[in-house]
Amino acid sequence: MSYNSYDAESNPENYLPAESPDTSWIINKGCYKASAAFPQFMRFPPELRNQIWHFYCPDLSVKARVLPFLGNPTSKVVDYNTVRAITDNEILAEQTERLRAVLSTHRESRSIAVRKYPDELLMETAAGASIIRFRKETDVIFLSVVRTGEDYSISEFGIEIENLAVDFLTDYSGERYHGRFYGDRQLLQVVTEIKSLFPNLKRLFSSRLPMAPKHKDMDEWCVTEHVHSYMVESHQRHQTTTFYWPDLDSHADFARSSVPKLCSLEEMHEAGVEFWPMVEFKTWNLIDSCIQKFYQALSSAPSSAPSNADSNADSSNFIIAPYYDSSGNSTDSDKWNRLNQWIDQ
Repeated sequence: MSYNSYDAESNPENYLPAESPDTSWIINKGCYKASAAFPQFMRFPPELRNQIWHFYCPDLSVKARVLPFLGNPTSKVVDYNTVRAITDNEILAEQTERLRAVLSTHRESRSIAVRKYPDELLMETAAGASIIRFRKETDVIFLSVVRTGEDYSISEFGIEIENLAVDFLTDYSGERYHGRFYGDRQLLQVVTEIKSLFPNLKRLFSSRLPMAPKHKDMDEWCVTEHVHSYMVESHQRHQTTTFYWPDLDSHADFARSSVPKLCSLEEMHEAGVEFWPMVEFKTWNLIDSCIQKFYQALSSAPSSAPSNADSNADSSNFIIAPYYDSSGNSTDSDKWNRLNQWIDQ
């Protein structure tokens, strides 16, 4: 069976500016125009070319990653109530953009990426079944929701996964119905059903956000160098998420002695799956979000503001002043009120 490639085939949109053939690269809004072709790149020593690719794509250097997926009903089967489609989302697309560029630029760059990520994971895209590159021994597949008692439209998806993180779970297995829950103990109770979806699963991580006030035990293990950390940035959502989870391969003793346990080691052994916490720290770039809202609002707001605005005003109390006509009367006040409300959000 053949599949569409999410990141493996040459895609003109994935070319680096210096690699894309027969195109021009515009820099600084047209101030400088240069040919995009750079055949001299292959004249560099192999070691230097390798370093350049690693500098361009940080995922080539990280020890482990978290790959977020969505679990949605698929439109490709009749009974979509019991069959789920694993799809990509805008965060995964942004996250893997540079790796996909390395995979699709030329043969040498692709070989570098494939050595780092030799395994293939099948998922749904608009074009159909597609492939994403990963390393199953270290990469953690993050599913916002797992539903037991349901099949995936691509059965091969679950076969390759050894490390799985779950935000919450819906249990429809057998005659038992738990509905949605976040509890670790309930999650442990349905490990058998989870393993039926992911038969090669070795480690299961229960995802959670840090609560306020912060737990002392969370502070103690998340900030050490004995755990994995991986940052995912979403420019579309103006959000950065940093994941922390135990490094069970290099620092197993630290994990067993210092990381809060979700169950006993005996229960892990009985379940046949290691069960550990994964912590998400989310931050939002409010400045970027505000600027975006500002420019969106300007499309329906007056084009100018009074010239005598106080340039020394405190930025924390920044207010957009309405436009005044020649008689000193305010115009379009409703638009400016809306703009100020957007900025305050």
